[in-house]
Amino acid sequence: MSRYIARRLLQMIPLFLGLSVLVFLLLALAPGDPVDLLVFGNPHVRPADVVRLKHLYGLDQPLHIRYVKWLWATLHGDLGYSRTYKQPVFSLMASRIGNSLWLQIPALLLALSVAVPVGIYSALRQYSAADYAATLFTFLGVSIPAFWFGIMMIYLCAVWHPWTSLSFLAWLTLPAGGFSSPGVSGGAAVVDRLRYMVLPTVVLSLVFMAGYTRYTRSSMLEVVRQDYVRTARAKGLPEWIVIHKHAVRNTMIPLVTIIALSIPGLFAGAPLTETVFGWPGVGQLFVASVLAGDFAVAQGIIMLLAVLVIFFNLFADIAYAALDPRVRYD
Repeated sequence: MSRYIARRLLQMIPLFLGLSVLVFLLLALAPGDPVDLLVFGNPHVRPADVVRLKHLYGLDQPLHIRYVKWLWATLHGDLGYSRTYKQPVFSLMASRIGNSLWLQIPALLLALSVAVPVGIYSALRQYSAADYAATLFTFLGVSIPAFWFGIMMIYLCAVWHPWTSLSFLAWLTLPAGGFSSPGVSGGAAVVDRLRYMVLPTVVLSLVFMAGYTRYTRSSMLEVVRQDYVRTARAKGLPEWIVIHKHAVRNTMIPLVTIIALSIPGLFAGAPLTETVFGWPGVGQLFVASVLAGDFAVAQGIIMLLAVLVIFFNLFADIAYAALDPRVRYD
């Protein structure tokens, strides 16, 4: 296994370089550069000022020279300077990652805690009412846009909240957006933060919950029809042992890849959710930087996503060997 990990780490080097080229070209070739966006609509800016600013930012150099300088700085932890937020991109992203994790970790745990049991039960009760209900849920979860679902949840739980006359349901009235209430400290701050987390966490977990349910059901249906499951039942083993010891573990093997590769997708899916709910995380920062033409911040966030995809791809391969003793890489 150690040789395989070392070989995969070496393979990541050209992959990382290829992704860095794509990320750099994606924004470098976009219409307009940061200086053009900065001086747009300002009649007091002279052409000489534009030339001076482009020379200052290195935008007058050939594309390959700009890429090499950007890559060298990135490898040394220098992701550039945000002209919108007036601070280094690395420190700006570091201050937002913690806020995003407040949403992403609970959303992932919620999606898994619901999807895996529902998918297994749906497969074991194929063509039952519960199976049809789970299938309908997955179709709705995949089809409903995250931003629309977020707006509907805000309207239901923060604007309309028809249960106000029922005191025992008062806790369902939740904040429409934001991160925390001003002036709250101590233990009350934790409860306050949890109230703000409920709506965006539910919205963020919906799409992943639906996908995990579909993959778990399909994988479980395939496993329970295998010969070794029939043999275990023919030996007279209790059904719960057949399912939990023989079927569930093998069901999780193909699901590992989906889960591992969807973790970076939480970052990619969070921009819509964080923007709708005004959550100050990496996703909202990405949307704001793209709209403002702050390309240094956008490049830094996209590179973070690329590195996460590469890392969790390796993690999925390693997890295969942990779940399936037949898989060996050495």
